[in-house]
Amino acid sequence: MDFKKIYKPPFVTDDIGLYIKTSDGVKSFTVAANDPKKEADNIVALLNDEGGEKYDEIMRLSDKIVTSHASFLVTRGLGHLLGIEKLSIEEAYQTQDDFVDWVISKIKK
Repeated sequence: MDFKKIYKPPFVTDDIGLYIKTSDGVKSFTVAANDPKKEADNIVALLNDEGGEKYDEIMRLSDKIVTSHASFLVTRGLGHLLGIEKLSIEEAYQTQDDFVDWVISKIKK
């Protein structure tokens, strides 16, 4: 499945920056950082093409994205892909992997 059918911009964050969600409310990431709101706001701006500071270094660890700011994002939405979208486990993981690859392309210098 094309990830853009599930993970639809514009992306938003909650009041404390713990989660990044799609325009349809699908949880996309949990943000872990010293200042999660600042990091979440920056990432949302980058994903929505509204500015933001790109990251020099990005490392992907399975379903996690680690940034040069020592923050990391844990990819969410697998339950949505399996439960709501009724994808097979293989298709759900592929959809999520494609989304993570796209996010890295948007936030890395």
